[in-house]
Amino acid sequence: MTPQDLVTRNVRLVSLPEVCIQVQALADSSHTTADDIADVVSKDTALTTRLLKLVNSAYFSLPRKIDTVSRAVNMIGMRELRNLTLAASAAEVFSNIPPDLIDMAGFWQHSVYTGLLARNLAQCCNVLHSERLFTAGLLHDVGRLLMLMKVPEETANAQALRLQSKRDICEIEEDLIGFSHAEVGEALLLHWNMPENLCASIRYHHNPDAAENAHLEAAIVHIADQVTHCAQESKDPLGSPFYDPYGALLDSDLNSESIAEQAVQHVQPGALQLTHIKEQQIIDCIGKSSAAFNQVLDLLYPMAWETPR
Repeated sequence: MTPQDLVTRNVRLVSLPEVCIQVQALADSSHTTADDIADVVSKDTALTTRLLKLVNSAYFSLPRKIDTVSRAVNMIGMRELRNLTLAASAAEVFSNIPPDLIDMAGFWQHSVYTGLLARNLAQCCNVLHSERLFTAGLLHDVGRLLMLMKVPEETANAQALRLQSKRDICEIEEDLIGFSHAEVGEALLLHWNMPENLCASIRYHHNPDAAENAHLEAAIVHIADQVTHCAQESKDPLGSPFYDPYGALLDSDLNSESIAEQAVQHVQPGALQLTHIKEQQIIDCIGKSSAAFNQVLDLLYPMAWETPR
């Protein structure tokens, strides 16, 4: 079985909501207007509310309140709104994963924080359309969710082995299953008709040196992922009476210097050389990400708060 087989054999299982599919198609057309996007999004009241709250959140810090989807498109751009629609819809696809397989609150808080960091780091690198790095960071581990649904025992065994060794999780998955969560993530996003560059950045976020056409993007997601892992290390484990899946990241700015110092030691040297990102820039991005994290997580994945502690 290949990553592509895993996706194509479970098309119904991993299908995006219809509104999201329509928005993706409209955004790819050069003839689409802001009103066209608004007409489609407005069919889903919950999605409309969530998107408008997100546009008015600390994520954008716009100078005035945005009260319609069409105005949101005009203010932030069609590409940005498409990415936010995908972000807001992604959790619905995997909402039925049994809680005994994965701590979903922990998964989404890691994903959101990685997305925020990737977007902020991309701005430091003057990357064009840096919002796409938020999407890449947000969905960098989404392949793991599909693997947990279809090959749960093997995926869990791979994670257990990673905790017992210093080997990269992708290498362990390839040995045990034949492919990695990064490869599945790429196949899934290609199925969702995402840009190839975005898909490649997810495919190579554990090994950005191997990326052919998305070196910079893969390196940024790699750095963001490693920083997030370092920021989470103080978190109490699931089941602990002190368990708080968000505490470490909410307060990450207080420990930003030590987090950045530790992360630099874990990041592949080639990623730092390619991006020219310095430790002080990581510290600054941690502060920005921490400030927006709580609000963005609550708006994109409110179901995460329902995870038992």
